[in-house]
Amino acid sequence: MEASEILTRARAGEEKPDGWIILPLQRGRVILSIIGWLFGAALGLILFAAIFPIMVPENYHSVFGAIASTIFLGILLFIGLGSIWCLINDARRLIRAQDYLIVITPEDFVQQTGDKVVHVPLINVRYVTARGRARPDRTPPTTSQLSQLGSASENMVGFLFGRGMTQSPEERRKAMSSRAPTSLAFIDTRTNTEVVVTTDTAYGDPFLIAALLKQYAARAQQIA
Repeated sequence: MEASEILTRARAGEEKPDGWIILPLQRGRVILSIIGWLFGAALGLILFAAIFPIMVPENYHSVFGAIASTIFLGILLFIGLGSIWCLINDARRLIRAQDYLIVITPEDFVQQTGDKVVHVPLINVRYVTARGRARPDRTPPTTSQLSQLGSASENMVGFLFGRGMTQSPEERRKAMSSRAPTSLAFIDTRTNTEVVVTTDTAYGDPFLIAALLKQYAARAQQIA
């Protein structure tokens, strides 16, 4: 099935085909993101405007003072202008929300992002990876998980010198992944290129979407 046909059927008001996952852009999440960018822009630019007359030219009589002041002012300006840029991009997405859609069928992955359409057969979807902070797991811990909590001495070392001193390599890898920016991507084996699905939660929880995509891709590859 062609990508245009899949998108048309997904947008139709009729009941969605059996087994299809349709993920439209969630306007509420985008609005919250816009509010956050608006706050960041105001904070960055207001602080820049307030501190600039204090630092310039007073702090530029020495090399160290000039370098430190330039870096600090640059960070504030970057926060302000960067937030404005992200705000504009999110506002565009909100205005054209109908042109942002993810559809996962039993055979295909299709995504429309504005005027761009990505169509990848699930048999070519590999290495689905979600990064960022996953939703908290509220299931009770098992006995094996409790046994991995460590002894009192290990906990004391972790308290004094940081958890990194007592964490296993796997735990450190998970911790680094949770601090990474939110994103979801996979490899298209036809071209061996990375396809970035999303860099935020505008379509929902990236980890949940990744789990569904892995499940559908594994099923399609088993059939193939």
